[in-house]
Amino acid sequence: MSSARRSPEKAFRRYFLWLTGLFLGAMLLMSVLNTWVNPLWVTMMPWSSKSFDDYKPIHKAPRTGKAGIIANGTWDAVLLGSSRVDIAFDPLLPQWQGRRVANIALRGATLNEHLALLTYATEHQKLDLAIIGVDLADVTNPVTIPPGSGFEESPLGGGDEFEKNLRYIAGISTFEQTLKSLNYRRTRELAAYTPQGQWLRRLDRRPLRAVLQFESFRWADRFTNQRKKSIDVSPKKVEALHAIIALCREKRIRLILCIPPNHAAYLSVFRLKHDPDPGFRADRQTFSRVIAEEAAAHPEAAPVDLWDFNDFHPLNCEAIPPVVTPPAAPEPAIYWADGTHALPALGTIMLSRMMGWPVEDPKGAEYGQKLDLSSLEARLKTIADGYERYKVEHPDDFKWVRENMDKFVR
Repeated sequence: MSSARRSPEKAFRRYFLWLTGLFLGAMLLMSVLNTWVNPLWVTMMPWSSKSFDDYKPIHKAPRTGKAGIIANGTWDAVLLGSSRVDIAFDPLLPQWQGRRVANIALRGATLNEHLALLTYATEHQKLDLAIIGVDLADVTNPVTIPPGSGFEESPLGGGDEFEKNLRYIAGISTFEQTLKSLNYRRTRELAAYTPQGQWLRRLDRRPLRAVLQFESFRWADRFTNQRKKSIDVSPKKVEALHAIIALCREKRIRLILCIPPNHAAYLSVFRLKHDPDPGFRADRQTFSRVIAEEAAAHPEAAPVDLWDFNDFHPLNCEAIPPVVTPPAAPEPAIYWADGTHALPALGTIMLSRMMGWPVEDPKGAEYGQKLDLSSLEARLKTIADGYERYKVEHPDDFKWVRENMDKFVR
């Protein structure tokens, strides 16, 4: 072979080796940075820096991030649910008295995701308490895993564990979150989530009235129209709730279920829009029936409490602050971020009621009621009566709600 022919081959080989080395070097650099920063809590290594704990952007991949928090911490108790729990329940309250609590609630989560995350948690931690928010309308929603939620890409979704870990460690998507985390720390801009998993920061800061008008009511209108097509209870959701109770019984975990509240303005929409089940009888009956069935089948097991906070209690009827003209600042709401999300001030009252702690806010002394099959009818009547009372005691707010909902008449 002539030297002229060998020369291009050598040049190509050198180029290939140089390109391969560059690629491997880039992969190594990304892997080192991804494991040092550990932006989603799933790339923990001995050299991972705790200085990034308050700067991890897990809001970009909450299912991966919450699984990482569970797997790489030490926890005694977990708080699960949708974004209602994600925002409202504080895992660092002094009332926990040293108990290590993780808030692993997920935006838009379903009962099936609660089961998957609780199962994952019991595989990594020895828990003694689980508080789970069960949303009204979940059991009548056939969707088990929300599409595009990131569940399948997370550790909860199964699949090849080695492949997933490789992607977490050396993946470009993780590296993008690493860069965000580095920038957050550089600018001292705290991430949305705390190291214990609570969505505490980067909440919608618009006035309550604006969020209700431009988001909550629109969603409620679409939601009631969907419910008019079907409110059949999903068997898969019922199976998931049975499995949650069975898992806690097997692992000797105290289980408390709660129905999170809605603001009265939002709750009124279901009656104004003639929802087929405005009191959510189907949901409350299903929750209560499953608990009763499990108790009957396992009388030796610890009881499962179901707390119901979704009604027209005065705390859920917080007056909607009026719109003001800039530069005047709007009066902030104390208990509500929007029509469906309570703030930690109300979440603390809920936790105090469920856990038997002293309720520091006197307005919350009688907030929420335990629910079972025997009290279901009385509870539904209390809610219906509360709606009538809300119309009388908050006439301006109710008029405003009705006027806004009239805009959606088709």
